[in-house]
Amino acid sequence: MTELAAAVRPEASAPPTSPPARRITRRRWRDSRLLVGVLLVLVSVVVGARLFATADSSRQWVVARGDLPAGHVVVAGDLGTVSARLDGTTSGRYYPGARVGDLTGATLARPVNAGEFVSGGDFAGRDRPATRLVPVIVKAGRLPALESGDHVDIYVFQAGAAAAGGTPAGTSGGDATGTNGTNGTAAPAVGAGAETLALHDVEFVEMEKLASGDRSITLRVPIDGAIGAVAASQSERVDVVKLERDASGGVGASGPTTTAGFGR
Repeated sequence: MTELAAAVRPEASAPPTSPPARRITRRRWRDSRLLVGVLLVLVSVVVGARLFATADSSRQWVVARGDLPAGHVVVAGDLGTVSARLDGTTSGRYYPGARVGDLTGATLARPVNAGEFVSGGDFAGRDRPATRLVPVIVKAGRLPALESGDHVDIYVFQAGAAAAGGTPAGTSGGDATGTNGTNGTAAPAVGAGAETLALHDVEFVEMEKLASGDRSITLRVPIDGAIGAVAASQSERVDVVKLERDASGGVGASGPTTTAGFGR
């Protein structure tokens, strides 16, 4: 029985074999993919910082909104701001946008064109004399089209006044026919009054249309000229002459300051 049991006992199966163990290797810093990733991150940081620095260099700068002549005193609305990117050397010459309000009342030493950047060299020194703003009433049709900053002469008519010399300026007197001996125009009648230059080369600031149809123009005048501007506004007739500048920026001499009038 023992032998039979031994004969029929199945043989024990051999245990399964396990695969050989694999050792986990540590990733090395020299791994090419890791190096490429780090390099890409560094490049992105550098490029981003460069773009940020470039964008940050764009600032607001003061520019002229229109053509401004030499001698013009800056008023509100003459200057504006634009965004621009200037290098370090150039930016030191011009006014930043934050200072646009500080320039009101400053006098230009040279003409400034529309859109031109405004620099410290464009303005006269601080020894500029004080001025006065004076309104003058002018009848409609007795002044040309004006813009802020234009310079003008102001003439007034004085009824019953006699001009120095008794004849119109620039003439050689009348003849027996009652005409001007120079150009054949009619000579002024005696007692017809006088046309007088009240203000020369003063700045026009602004104009207001009155309900009567007349115009109230504001002029910037020297202190000594303020009383003349006030007196001119009381005249029976005020005429405004716009001054045109020559190639050098000047307006020339005033010319004759009084002449016999032709009446109203």
